[in-house]
Amino acid sequence: MKTLVCYSRENIKIKDTDIPVVGRDEVLIRTILCGLCGSDIVKIISPDVKKPVRLGHEVAGVVEKIGPEVNKTGNVIKKNDIVVVSHHIPCYSCIYCDHGNYSMCRHFKETNLDPQGFSEYIRLSGEHIRYNTFVVEDNKNIKNVIFTEPTACCLRAVNRIDIKENDNIMVVGCGTIGIIFISLFKLLYNTKVIAIDINSNKLKYAKKFGADLTINSKRENIKEKISEFSSSGADVVELTVTTPQTIGIAMDSVRPGGYIQIFAGPSTQQEISINFEHLYKKELTIFSSYSATPEALKESFYFLKDYSLDFSSLISEILPIEQFKKGLDLALSQKAFKILYYFDKSLIKYI
Repeated sequence: MKTLVCYSRENIKIKDTDIPVVGRDEVLIRTILCGLCGSDIVKIISPDVKKPVRLGHEVAGVVEKIGPEVNKTGNVIKKNDIVVVSHHIPCYSCIYCDHGNYSMCRHFKETNLDPQGFSEYIRLSGEHIRYNTFVVEDNKNIKNVIFTEPTACCLRAVNRIDIKENDNIMVVGCGTIGIIFISLFKLLYNTKVIAIDINSNKLKYAKKFGADLTINSKRENIKEKISEFSSSGADVVELTVTTPQTIGIAMDSVRPGGYIQIFAGPSTQQEISINFEHLYKKELTIFSSYSATPEALKESFYFLKDYSLDFSSLISEILPIEQFKKGLDLALSQKAFKILYYFDKSLIKYI
């Protein structure tokens, strides 16, 4: 089978590897689509990430083989079912899980798709089938439910913030993740959303998906624009891009007593300075949110399944896996939103 292998930014190859053997409580799926995530891009370009590296976790596939014990534990999954799947699963019994820090769980970090999302075939463990696999009943919906995992990451982040209706929320960075955040804030809390980016096209999409105010931080004075919108500043700042510049924007824009949530880490292990007197005297809360949970995945899948959220228009390209570098270059150029890949053209019939 075809498997993408990344040795470096310049050395990404498709290798022929063995199809995984399915165990008694496992399932084999054939990949229909796999999305390129920002975290995949960081793994590819960062010198701090050891290579070769596993890539891909936003997957839709068709069930090829089912182990004899799969449906004995309450699962209902059949051959030829279309499914969306995700990679990490908490143990629900360690100190981190007991405190709701599921993404810190050792089991969470160790579980993954076998061998990875960017593979022609993927083996799903019994745990993955129970917690992270969702059957798609309408094939026409695949291009929307493929956003289940990134939406779940954002949903978990949103649920960790003390948000009130009509709060002023600033979203810094309006790529795919920023758009998902804007949509969730509007859907769940009817907040007022301020969208910040340096890309005019992305700001147009932010407006389309519900942003009340858009600011091009390259051309406009953020403080002046926000003061016209809110006298106190942003109640919450959501950082989907973390750089010294965006941290500065957040610190200057958040109201006293407000929240700054860091959703994306720097692309390298750089240190970023924060004015601690400013942090202390404004009583700010700064915290991060990393990855999703099975609960957030399930809720996100149903939001997407019934089109309460519709992100299908964010798909910029659907490319054969052989053109992986083309999609990567598009993503790095900031000219695209979501890039999807397929391994077998015959499976495009499902979308």
